[in-house]
Amino acid sequence: MRVSPPASFTLALALTVAASAGQLGCGASSPNSPGTAGSTGSAGTTGSSGSTGSSGTTGSSGTTGAAGTSAAGTTGASGTTGSAGTTGSAGSTGSAGTSGSAGSSGSAGTTGATCTVTATAMTSSKIGTVGIVTFTTNAAAVTSAQIDFGLTTAYGMTAPVDLTAQSYRTLLLGMKASKMYHYRVTVMGSGGSCQSGDSILMTGALANGLQKPTLTPATATGLSGGFLVTGQYLGAAGNGSPAYILDADGDYVWWYSVPFNITGVRMSYDGKYMWINSANVPKGAGATMGASVYRVSMDGLTMDDFSMNMAGLNHQLTVEPDETVAFYAYSSGECDDIKEFDPKTKTTKTIVNSQKAEGLSSGACHVNNIQYSKPDDTLVFSDLDHDAVIKVKRSDGSTVWNLNGQNKTFTGQSWAGGEHGIHLLGLDHLIIFNNNNNGTGSSTALELMLDLNAKTISKVWSYTPTTSLQNQVMGDVQRMPNGNTVIGYSTKGALHEVNATGTLLQSWSWASGASFGYIEKRATLYGPPPR
Repeated sequence: MRVSPPASFTLALALTVAASAGQLGCGASSPNSPGTAGSTGSAGTTGSSGSTGSSGTTGSSGTTGAAGTSAAGTTGASGTTGSAGTTGSAGSTGSAGTSGSAGSSGSAGTTGATCTVTATAMTSSKIGTVGIVTFTTNAAAVTSAQIDFGLTTAYGMTAPVDLTAQSYRTLLLGMKASKMYHYRVTVMGSGGSCQSGDSILMTGALANGLQKPTLTPATATGLSGGFLVTGQYLGAAGNGSPAYILDADGDYVWWYSVPFNITGVRMSYDGKYMWINSANVPKGAGATMGASVYRVSMDGLTMDDFSMNMAGLNHQLTVEPDETVAFYAYSSGECDDIKEFDPKTKTTKTIVNSQKAEGLSSGACHVNNIQYSKPDDTLVFSDLDHDAVIKVKRSDGSTVWNLNGQNKTFTGQSWAGGEHGIHLLGLDHLIIFNNNNNGTGSSTALELMLDLNAKTISKVWSYTPTTSLQNQVMGDVQRMPNGNTVIGYSTKGALHEVNATGTLLQSWSWASGASFGYIEKRATLYGPPPR
């Protein structure tokens, strides 16, 4: 960018079932015992026959024990047989033995208690749409956890839980202002899952001065959805402006104001911080040290100033997987340096000067965009002054290729009028935002395919709005997972989403003067960036 800025959590779940082993008895009757023998009558007169002894009574049956673990009942004593008559009366039959009583039932055994989750929630004192949830759980060997949240009990959004965080502290990101939200915690452990009940959280009010863009149409089919990350570029030095995130409805869900005009806003690779930088353009008196670079926690409660560590930074930056930040900054010469800053060690190093990378012997260079290529661990930057896009190795700064520049390594499709935003789609595939500053037409999104063997470049797709949007300062482009492309006309305060055929699905427009910086659309506000 080479112009002066324009003016302007509580529910605990438990289940306890007790069971101790019981005894179950079985009753049984016993046989009669025989009677003693009767004495013999005196000889002569025949004695009357002895009467038969009465039969013994049958023992009463034992009562059946209630269910439980049974133990055998004792057997009743056998009845005695009646004594014989003396020539006499028959002995009486002994009474029957009684049945043993049944064993008593055992009570139910005790089942181990399930885990519990107790959660609490509040909103950030700095950003009222950011929820802060902490919780405790007695789950054994927790392996993962998540918090589902949304405007209804259908939830719809999910926040992953960092198990190393104190009290499992988790941020709920992406909520609208002044709305009632539902949330629920789920914990997975060695004993299975454990879940809290539904709780509610009220978000805070929208900060003053944030104006929602106009969406035309308000809703449309086939959109990519997600969140837009960018910042307000007001153009008048010292006015200050917010970095912000808008949801698919164009509503503000995150913001953080800084005392400078914003061009670069990028989340850290782990999604815990937001990097925010100023324009710092053009280079002039004091501009070499005029960079303003902040790293802000996503709850807005902490802010690190890395301006001196990244002196001379301008336009924007990109965050690499190890959280190193790649950027470009003014140098002592005519061309900008490609640099990296490690926020862990607070060290900065120069990868290469852009003049050397482009094979130039003299003349100015104006770097205005940088992206990280993960497949080959390289950096790709744009030089406005030479209508060039260059790839260099991170390891030694050596040039991999040069597109469209003075010492280009590919022939074929070319462009003029400068470029800013870049989206890398692969080692041989990218989209650029062609400002077309030298032409009378509109700025254009240009998709290019490289033949890495033949060293040729071809155009495979482009988008030019039907109503001209000549965006000279900044401008950005991003291909979405569903095949749509989002184009940001920064200083025109307009954003278009088009499908694969170039049909405009929806446009966003900001109020006059509310231009914005570089853009990034994200499906979720958690985890690595989409580019």
